[in-house]
Amino acid sequence: MTDNQLREYVKSGWPFFGVTSRGEVLARYIPYGTVYRWQQHQMIPTPLQGGDLLWWLQASDEDDHQG
Repeated sequence: MTDNQLREYVKSGWPFFGVTSRGEVLARYIPYGTVYRWQQHQMIPTPLQGGDLLWWLQASDEDDHQG
């Protein structure tokens, strides 16, 4: 799944499972449910959804590259 496809699924509310180009694993198990992110050997619910989640993921990626 491409990053563009993942963005569309995050915004659409449909279930998905995919890996970003940065290697982050994201999944939504039920329609319009919480998006989960793989972290430390478990799926953690993300604090944001939709466009806010996409912004948060991009911001955290930029922070990782600056540090």
